[in-house]
Amino acid sequence: MTSVDPQPSPAPTVGTTCTRRTAGHTPHRATILLCHTGALSEWRSVFVLGVHDGVVTLADGDEVVGFANHAPGELARAVAEAGPEAHLNTRFGYLFLASWPRDPEAVFSLAPTDRPHSPCG
Repeated sequence: MTSVDPQPSPAPTVGTTCTRRTAGHTPHRATILLCHTGALSEWRSVFVLGVHDGVVTLADGDEVVGFANHAPGELARAVAEAGPEAHLNTRFGYLFLASWPRDPEAVFSLAPTDRPHSPCG
């Protein structure tokens, strides 16, 4: 996947005060770096179809999948600015919008919608 830059970037500074590092919350710099040490098979090219009621809907080939994120407003804003093309790291559940690494805030941690989503803290 040549469009994913494996170089380190600053940790995202999302405009929320969330300090949780669990799935669906603030991405951690170390995990962002780990995303780039894995196999290419851990990456999927996806399109963000929308963000509604805290659920991020992605088109992964012919499949439509939903994930939860703690800052859906920030994610929707970033998608509006960067466009719907993105890359999903399936190992860590991190969504990298096309504007990353130029925009370090274009990385979002996603959580499965079928698991309880803990509040920010």
